[in-house]
Amino acid sequence: MGYLDNFKSKDFWIDVLKLSIVFFIIFVALSLLISNFSSIMSGNWNAVYEQEWSNGKWKKDLSMKAAITVVYAVYMTSRKRRIQEKNS
Repeated sequence: MGYLDNFKSKDFWIDVLKLSIVFFIIFVALSLLISNFSSIMSGNWNAVYEQEWSNGKWKKDLSMKAAITVVYAVYMTSRKRRIQEKNS
């Protein structure tokens, strides 16, 4: 099965969606933790809000992270299916 055949499969897109959701949550959590570690550890949630989500910053940030996770999930799901085809 080639790459284009994967894109036509409903199961492929379900697997991509599942993987995207998990990667997205991990990606957002890690990036928040890395960029705002001291504010999070001190409990200063207002500083985290101001730096990450005020003035519509979240729209650009979360849309970029969503796009990255979907591309990565498509790649990983395609790779997983290729490996499964080789082994069977």
